[in-house]
Amino acid sequence: MGIIFPFSKISSGSRRRLLLESLVRFLLFLPILAAFALLEVFIGGARLLYGVPAVALIALAGVLSGIPKFKTSRRADIPALAASLLFAAAILLRNRFSEVEYIARLQFFIMAGCLLVYLLFALVLTRSADRKRFFLFLGILALLQMIPALIQFSQGNQWMPLSWAQRTDTSWRASGFYISPNHFAGFLEIIALLAASFTIWGRATLITRVLTGYVALTCVVGVAVSGSRGSYLSLLFGMVILLILSLLAWRRMKGRHSSLTVVISLAAVLLLFGGILFLMFQSPTLGTRVMQINDPENMRLLLWRSALEQFHLSPVWGTGGFSFLYYGRLFRDPRVQNDPIHVHNDYLQLLADYGIIGMVLFLLFLALHLRAGIASFRRFSTASASRASSLKSDRLALTLGSLAAVAAYMIHSVVDFNMQLPLNAFTMASLFAVLASPGERSEERTGRQQANKFCAVVRCGIPIMALATIVYGVPMIRGEYLAERARVALRDGHPQEALIQACQGTAERQDNPELYFYRGEAAMELSIQENGHDSTLRDKLQEEAINAFASGMKVFPKDSRLALKLAQAQAVAKQYFPAMESVDLAESLDPNSSFVAAYRGMVESTFGNFDEAAVAFHQAINLGGEGAEIARKGLRLQEKAQKETELKQEQ
Repeated sequence: MGIIFPFSKISSGSRRRLLLESLVRFLLFLPILAAFALLEVFIGGARLLYGVPAVALIALAGVLSGIPKFKTSRRADIPALAASLLFAAAILLRNRFSEVEYIARLQFFIMAGCLLVYLLFALVLTRSADRKRFFLFLGILALLQMIPALIQFSQGNQWMPLSWAQRTDTSWRASGFYISPNHFAGFLEIIALLAASFTIWGRATLITRVLTGYVALTCVVGVAVSGSRGSYLSLLFGMVILLILSLLAWRRMKGRHSSLTVVISLAAVLLLFGGILFLMFQSPTLGTRVMQINDPENMRLLLWRSALEQFHLSPVWGTGGFSFLYYGRLFRDPRVQNDPIHVHNDYLQLLADYGIIGMVLFLLFLALHLRAGIASFRRFSTASASRASSLKSDRLALTLGSLAAVAAYMIHSVVDFNMQLPLNAFTMASLFAVLASPGERSEERTGRQQANKFCAVVRCGIPIMALATIVYGVPMIRGEYLAERARVALRDGHPQEALIQACQGTAERQDNPELYFYRGEAAMELSIQENGHDSTLRDKLQEEAINAFASGMKVFPKDSRLALKLAQAQAVAKQYFPAMESVDLAESLDPNSSFVAAYRGMVESTFGNFDEAAVAFHQAINLGGEGAEIARKGLRLQEKAQKETELKQEQ
């Protein structure tokens, strides 16, 4: 990440100093790039196992930023910076007082990582050359995403590069390394807008412009094959904003030396994007997807209603980090049978989880950064001196691209939850940092300037916050690793290995309900395998499963999934009344789930209560979803059991 210097024109002492400074900057950039690459490959950091190490790497860069070589930027917008600190502090504090601390952890580390990325790019890494290299690196990551994405789309399957991280849907939509096509599209739309901005306004040769234009075009293709209707709208909106700002900049600057380049670049971008839209309509699949953008029966509307009901439980402070995971189940509409994990609306998710306080602070944060970005745009596109320095340092390209990407996400966040994924959230944090601190030519030449006291104090706090994040987060990785190994072993039909991994995990971490879930599942499967063989071992495994699920309920008492598994284990152990109590608890937590009705039918059927079981099974079938499939299977088994009973009675 070093900068190339004209060594022939400087002394040997200055050469050594510049080489040392270049090496130090590279050492700071290295863990940041490693973190983004890790998130790229490992499903965007959607699980704590992948998110925490990435945040730890970013925190390592924060610790290294304490090296005296790195000065504090004086161009940081103080109101925007203060709003960022206030918003992040409120979210982090409320998150730690969440009712279910483990469930809130991922959001905690997302916010901690965003804050560190933001502060590093706003106060330390302010050279436009450094930022340009960083975003070009993200462009390379986006191109790598396209390899699995094109395989998925062309073959119409859900192939994933990592054998242990697989999609569970059956959709044709491309997702790259991500689990969700929507997150894949959300990342690519950012890179497409940044690359387009560099193509139009970047300080580059013709070849470099062609390459950045290719990245933009490829990312648009990726958005197209993702089938994300939200990204179709948000990318279009972002491109409109970029083109409007480009035309305004061109008019304000009135520079003949740049007019031809701007006109050609704008025309090329319009033709490319128009061509992509034309090709999309040549594909029946993509054309149909585009025509379905306006879908009044979309389940998102029902999820939004659930989030508003959750909001009314605690309007001021919210119900805590990621609490929609269980309140979404409590308030689910009967027509929503997929597990309502996310609201599919970042604004409503924030409002429900963190209340009016969180929403007001976010809106303040957004408004102040847009104000700072627009002020930078005006400064870089007015005076001839400013214009010359802006074009030479890529600051105008960075500002325009960041404004367009933020505008796109303002639209996309209405229908999706990209900010709930580490990679996408960290990328946006870097863009907000560009808006808050566009940098100056003096910083790019020497890196030596006087910062105001507020920025200097915040700058000194970066290594402290980073070190605290490492100390808090790294010990959690071991438990998440064991939980992931247990999950994969269960999926691949190795319950004995899963039980070993889960038992080892619960011995080390007692605050992870997933470990108890996998421990109970593994014990249940092993007990079924022992049925008709070693009755003593079978009974011990059944008791192990009951204890594991009960322990998980102590950590996550509002998990209807754990309650249903506990009921199943108790039914297998012939504990009727405890099993029915567990089913009743699950129903109180998730009253409109077909899973609950199906499991009630299974428990009743286990004890020969066939009439009650039939009622529950038919209720599950009427609700639909995966629970209905379980109920149909249960009905077939029940009919078979009843026939066998009748035959025995006749004999």
